[in-house]
Amino acid sequence: MTEQAKTLQTGTSRLLAESRPDGVLHVTLNRPEARNAVSFEMWEGFSALLDQVERETPPRAIVLTGAGDYFSFGGDLKVPPNRGDGALATAARLEWGQRIIARLRRLPVPVIAAVEGGAYGIGWSLVLACDMVFAADNAAFGAPFVNYGLTPDGGAAWFLTQQLGRYRAAELIFSARSMPVAEAASVGLVSRICPAGTVVAEALAFAAGIGQGNRHAVELTKRLLHGAQTGDLETSHAMELVYCARLQDGPELRQAREAFAAKRAAANAAKQD
Repeated sequence: MTEQAKTLQTGTSRLLAESRPDGVLHVTLNRPEARNAVSFEMWEGFSALLDQVERETPPRAIVLTGAGDYFSFGGDLKVPPNRGDGALATAARLEWGQRIIARLRRLPVPVIAAVEGGAYGIGWSLVLACDMVFAADNAAFGAPFVNYGLTPDGGAAWFLTQQLGRYRAAELIFSARSMPVAEAASVGLVSRICPAGTVVAEALAFAAGIGQGNRHAVELTKRLLHGAQTGDLETSHAMELVYCARLQDGPELRQAREAFAAKRAAANAAKQD
């Protein structure tokens, strides 16, 4: 019997999560009538979802998408961002978003943002927190915070400065302009450009192929990449030694080599036929 996809509960229909038979977790921002603007309800759903992901066996990869033909236009500006009576109550929704973005970035599995249409504001911050970005050839990105009388949020200023350097990041943020996908790819903010309408399918197919030899190697590689952004070379070398020793001692390396040898033998046999 064919294995079926499993729906994970997020507590809201505004955030959908499907665990596919290939081990990929497909997460969808599901508010297409508002261009998937992120609400309190969606951040809370994200929190519930990440609770499940963090306490169970990690998925092969996560693909994050937006419903319809758009990733996300940013935060929900039609609803006040405050909650409770704390000292920072007026920024409560942003604090929720910050927590989710930090947790998403730390996950020990590859996370791919599949962007149709565009990603703006904190929607772009979500994208920047991912490990890879697959984007449509008509997509665009922007951080128009200053035009709304706000400062960049969700880590946008940090992510963009890390990737682009201070001068490029400052021009992009202070101009509040849109960045077309070709420019985003040229400065390293997009991993792959896909024809519009195919991005999600391409991202899911790519994710399904990750870690076919050794899922543990993928998890440890993600941890290594995460540390590389803030650590030095000596620290990275030390982690490489630890991870290499872990993989050499486990059964996964032998299984991966056996699978590779079988694949090569089948390819050679096909050439001889």
